[in-house]
Amino acid sequence: MQPAVQIDVDEASGIWRTDGLPMVYVPRHFMVNMHKEIEETLGRDAYEAMLDRSGAKSAFYWCKRQSELLGASERDVFALYLQRLSERGWGRFSIEQLDLDQLTARITLRESIYVLESEGQAAAPACYMFEGFLIGAMQFACAMRGIKPQEITCREVECAAMGAAECRFEVACVLTD
Repeated sequence: MQPAVQIDVDEASGIWRTDGLPMVYVPRHFMVNMHKEIEETLGRDAYEAMLDRSGAKSAFYWCKRQSELLGASERDVFALYLQRLSERGWGRFSIEQLDLDQLTARITLRESIYVLESEGQAAAPACYMFEGFLIGAMQFACAMRGIKPQEITCREVECAAMGAAECRFEVACVLTD
């Protein structure tokens, strides 16, 4: 299978772009090794909080940009975001459930880079980096609907690195009273 995303290379600068945004192409092992080193240095809790913030910010930006370019609905942009993550090699994401009335989602991930690069059985979910991505995509969906949740949570509730058949994430919004 050839990549479904188009890579445009600026001849003058050498900058790669996909979907109109600058991109960087790096080996999977580099990304995973860097992830493990940062987690070890900062501690998992601090690193996870940082990933949630930065991942959410980046996902929201990507979704907003694609919505503006394509004029697509929040549901279509959410699905396209997961498709692009899959096409860029992070793993194969799919939507099990996306309820924009209840503001919940269940996402499945197969062939995650963190599972494929793991050494044996993990003691904790290994794909938590994607939680922030999913939070940001849901933030975008909420913003498009004019909803300002108090909080959006995402948890990896099953992980293939811990022996599950696949990784599974649950996303939910906490609304203000």
